Amino acid sequence: MNTNNGFWQTDRGKALIKLLLWMVFIVILIVLAIVSERNGNSEILDVDKPENNATDTPSEPENIEYEAYNTMITNLLANNYEYEYLITTATDSIILTGFKNPDKEIGFKETSSGITKYFIDSTGTYELNMNTYSIIDNLYSEFDSSYLNLELLFNNLSEYLYNTEENVGIRTITYDKDGFQVTVTTDTKNITNVLVMTDTTTYDLNFKNIGECATIDFILS
Repeated sequence: MNTNNGFWQTDRGKALIKLLLWMVFIVILIVLAIVSERNGNSEILDVDKPENNATDTPSEPENIEYEAYNTMITNLLANNYEYEYLITTATDSIILTGFKNPDKEIGFKETSSGITKYFIDSTGTYELNMNTYSIIDNLYSEFDSSYLNLELLFNNLSEYLYNTEENVGIRTITYDKDGFQVTVTTDTKNITNVLVMTDTTTYDLNFKNIGECATIDFILS
């Protein structure tokens, strides 16, 4: 027994002990790595695994009620609103942004040649420059302005049949007339867009804040 105990005290014995300890340490590391990898794979499988009560079929939307189309037209014509019009011709794109009351309108016209601030009331159309103004007759010179006259447009469309599609709170009403096509888009309460496409020009008319915009208090002086 004394001989065996003495062996572990020798340099060779101590080296063997160190070797055994390193082997035990390496085995522990290997075991930990295997356990960790298995846990990681298990978590991935758990994430990918669908819930028992999950379904690929979307739930049916609740019945959505839309304001009557004619009522929407009346509200648009009678109320204040904010607008953005994009008119695209064969040679240019014109952007009109502004606010409209039934009897007044103020906004900006942007083209490739510059920006014009304008004001429209019963007395005419004016270009505004700082504290001065001048009457103009060429605000809509690049396109047919009758398509911006919503009352005239909807009166003309009232003579034609249209197709209606509804999709989760969005309603699309399409007219197909000789010479041009009109698509009216609404949410459940208001008209949000009128798209008019002729052979030469597209009128993309967007509306928001219908009945919520303040009255235009600008006065020429």
